[in-house]
Amino acid sequence: MPDLDALLALDDRWNAAYHHGDPTALEGVLAADWLGFLPDGRSISRADLITHFPVDPAPTLMIERHAARIHGDTAVTRLTLYEGPNRIQSVLRVYAHADGHWQAISAQVVP
Repeated sequence: MPDLDALLALDDRWNAAYHHGDPTALEGVLAADWLGFLPDGRSISRADLITHFPVDPAPTLMIERHAARIHGDTAVTRLTLYEGPNRIQSVLRVYAHADGHWQAISAQVVP
């Protein structure tokens, strides 16, 4: 059975990538066919996310995880990003468990 601790550790790696402005940290987090969806409805590929990743994050960036749930070999996490006291966006991340490990397969960003 997939492990919640392993899922949370992977989600934390993604969060740490934001805190450190390190797009290469996403290499082991995102599946090759990862697909994200932006608030305006546009989609973004894994390559686009890594290329346009913020490399100079705000020093007051805070990420608050609200939920993490596993459903068989699929899981979701939900979080909100803040810059100081200001809410920037909320995100729903989708993960799949295959070959003994989790990988992010999609994310939906909402304003």
